[in-house]
Amino acid sequence: MDSFPTAGEKSTNIQVAIQALITAAFIIGAAANIAVLWILYKSSKVRNSKHVLMLRCLACNDVVAQCGMLLLMYLNKFELIPLHWRCALYVGLRGFGIGSGCVALIMAVERWLALTKPFVYQTIVTHRMVRRCLCILWCTAITITYLPFVGFGQYYNDGKCSRYREATECKDVVYAYIFFALGSFIILGIVWCNVSIILELWKIRHTQRPLVRRSSKVDANTKYSTAEEISFAKFMTTVCLVFIICWMPQMISIPLAQYWKETRFYKVLGKIADLLLVIYFALDPYVYVLQRYTRRNPCKLFCGKPKNSSSRSISINGTTQTSTIQLQNLTPILREKV
Repeated sequence: MDSFPTAGEKSTNIQVAIQALITAAFIIGAAANIAVLWILYKSSKVRNSKHVLMLRCLACNDVVAQCGMLLLMYLNKFELIPLHWRCALYVGLRGFGIGSGCVALIMAVERWLALTKPFVYQTIVTHRMVRRCLCILWCTAITITYLPFVGFGQYYNDGKCSRYREATECKDVVYAYIFFALGSFIILGIVWCNVSIILELWKIRHTQRPLVRRSSKVDANTKYSTAEEISFAKFMTTVCLVFIICWMPQMISIPLAQYWKETRFYKVLGKIADLLLVIYFALDPYVYVLQRYTRRNPCKLFCGKPKNSSSRSISINGTTQTSTIQLQNLTPILREKV
């Protein structure tokens, strides 16, 4: 008679399957980010330098986070280094996780200024300003994330790794809420910028008001086509939903851990939140860059530098190649930097 697997064997099989899926997600995400870096390298001379900088920062940040988490997962599996060092490595990688959100926030604010306040954008948003904002916000997030190393916030307790959100001592609980405030600020900032862009496009569509050009050399009386406005608004909606779905569970789990740590709901939500972050990092490069290439011509991923086309009427930094404004050319460029 055939023997049936025991509960322990089933549990082991499920864990192996989950580990295999997570490994595949990390590998796919890392490969996609490397592809993004290759695309930026091949096309950097014909792209806006500000957006090349932001996309490179995002891709490098995500590659470090993905490769680090993949390494940490197998270090835990085979116990190759002491547990204390593995816990510290987890905190170190958490900084790159929140760093991805910081870069995405800067990109969202830059895009919001470009589309809703074009003259302000042209005046103050420079390559140096973007670089400075990236450094300040990223360093601030890293400093807050690494506070447990100086005793403010927990990461190792009673011989095992401990989550900062499950802290019990007063100072550690304060740290958890500071991290909660930082993460919520990033999420709300990105959502607000993207929603503002959606509303601006909706307003243009219904009032037939032209979107003011950032270049004062060209007449700004040309209106965008309704179909492209709707397409871009849908894209903004997708970006908002992806970010909310993947990041909000992490933030929600922080107060839940303080009041309902022993409940089944918190334990399930915590696992879902961690899995959604893995999915987010895998989707990140496709959402920001690769979707433009895979939808049109996959061969462009590893081909040479893109050729200048006379039909491209507006570049992302406000300089124009022709005097005709076409949203169908604007949309794919903007999607590179969402």
